[in-house]
Amino acid sequence: MTRIPVSSDFEVGIFSFGDTYPHPVTGVRQSAGDNLQDVLERVRLADQVGLDYFGLGEHHRSDFSVSACSTVLAAAAATTSHIRLGTATTVLTTEDPVRLYEQFATLDLLSGGRAELGVGSGVFPEPFALFGESLDDKDRVFVDKLELLFAIDRSDRVSYPGTARPAIDDAEVWPRAVGGNLSIWQATGPTERSFTRAARLGLSVQTAATGGDLQELAPLIDAYREKGRSFGWPESRLRVAIGGHGIVGAPGEQARSEFFPHYRDYVAGMRANRGKPVTTAEQYAERAADLGSGIFAGSPAEIIEKILHQHSVVGHDRHIFQVDWRAVPHATQLRTIELIGTEVAPAVRAELALRRSA
Repeated sequence: MTRIPVSSDFEVGIFSFGDTYPHPVTGVRQSAGDNLQDVLERVRLADQVGLDYFGLGEHHRSDFSVSACSTVLAAAAATTSHIRLGTATTVLTTEDPVRLYEQFATLDLLSGGRAELGVGSGVFPEPFALFGESLDDKDRVFVDKLELLFAIDRSDRVSYPGTARPAIDDAEVWPRAVGGNLSIWQATGPTERSFTRAARLGLSVQTAATGGDLQELAPLIDAYREKGRSFGWPESRLRVAIGGHGIVGAPGEQARSEFFPHYRDYVAGMRANRGKPVTTAEQYAERAADLGSGIFAGSPAEIIEKILHQHSVVGHDRHIFQVDWRAVPHATQLRTIELIGTEVAPAVRAELALRRSA
C-alpha cells in the first residue's frame, strides 16, 4: 500500500472538538451520542465537497463529545474516500506514545494512508487529573514523549530509557503506518523553541494566527523551514497549518451577527477564569474585520480575502476552520462546510496557483 501523496496545492480543512455546550439563546444542549453522529455527517460532507482535512481535538469533560479521537476517526474513515483524518490535537503528555502510534498506524492502514497525528502538551487540567500526570511538569514530559514518538516512527524496533514512562528495550512497535512513516504534526504557540524542535524532528506544525501574532509568526515559519531543510527533511515534512474560528454565509454581516453570541459565550468562559470582562459587540466587530485575526465569520468572498491575506504574510500550507464553537447549530455548520468546499477553497487554490506561476 502506498501513502496518498501530500498535495502540492494549498489545503483547506475543518477541525472540531465535538462541542456540546448549551445554545447561547435557547439553552438547549445536545447529547454526546447525537453530537458524534453530527460530527460524522460533517466529516462526510467535508469529504464530498473536496476539503483536504478534518481534525478532531481531544477533551475530557462534559462540554465535548470527543475524548477518543482515533475511535471517531476510524468511524469517519469507513465512510469517506480522500479527506485526511487527524487530531487537532491529542494530549501527548497524558498518553503512552507507543499505544498512540499503534492506534494511528492502524487508522492509517484502515484509511489507505489518510491518517495524521497532531500532538500537543495540553492546556486543560482534566486529562492530567484523570491520567495521573502533573500539569506543572507537562513541558518536560511532552518533550520526552515526543522524542519517543519520533523514535517509534523512525524504526519498528525501539529502545527507550524510561524518563517519562517505563523503559523499553529493543521492543517491536506494530503495525507500521502506510509507507513506514506516520504524518505527525506538532501543535504549538508562536515560540522559537517549539518551532526549532519541530524542524529538528521533521514534524509539520499546526499553530494559531491571531491579530498581531501574524507578524511574529512569519519569521518563525521561515526559520523553521530553513532549519528543517538543514536537518535533511523534505518539504513534505515541513508543512504549516494555521486555524481560525467562525461561520460562512451570505450576506457577510448576517454571518457575523449569527456567530457573535457563540463567540461571546465561549470567550466569556475563558475570560472569567482570568478575571477579564466579557467581549463586547464592538470589540468582536473590530476583530472580525481585522484581516489578521482568527475570526472567519463572513461571506465566501470575505473569507477568501482573509485567507489570501494571511497566506501573503506567513506562507502557510493549510488553513483549518473550527465551526462548532459554543453550540453553533449543526445546519449552520453544514452550510459553512459546503460553502468552504465549493466556493472558498477552489478560489483560494486558484489564486495561489496563479501567484506561484507568476
